[in-house]
Amino acid sequence: MIIGLLSDTHGNVRRTETALSLLKNAGAQHILHCGDIGSEEIINLLFETRETGTPVTLVHGNVDQWDPGLHLYAKQLGLSLPRIAKGTFDTFSYGMTHGHDPQAINELLEENLDFIFTGHTHVPCDETHGSTRMINPGAVHRAQTPMVSVLETRTGALKRLPL
Repeated sequence: MIIGLLSDTHGNVRRTETALSLLKNAGAQHILHCGDIGSEEIINLLFETRETGTPVTLVHGNVDQWDPGLHLYAKQLGLSLPRIAKGTFDTFSYGMTHGHDPQAINELLEENLDFIFTGHTHVPCDETHGSTRMINPGAVHRAQTPMVSVLETRTGALKRLPL
């Protein structure tokens, strides 16, 4: 399965539109947003992505957690903004959290998941902690090189896509 990963959009609509287009063109079958969404406009783009057939999973970031209106707006569209999201792709388990909360990362690491996806640092990262591969896709906004990432779960191939 091909997973599209993005993070730290911070309300930047133009770049998020570009990011989602890149992910779709790369064959993403599911989109994961690792938090710091930043605006209702970004929620709208993610909702449209879901409504056109690509599942979307999101978590809130440190910027989003203090915006109850953003959570309510997402909920009205049938999207949730949890602190942690978990699931499976193919036979692989994953967890996702923004990355600003070390306790959330530790909780996920204790579960021995195959993948943990984070954002927050605005710096792409791909490292292993025990048997868990932790991936930060980079940031759409306020990054030296804005980017998204695509993960092929069966092969483990990770591709960075600069915006």
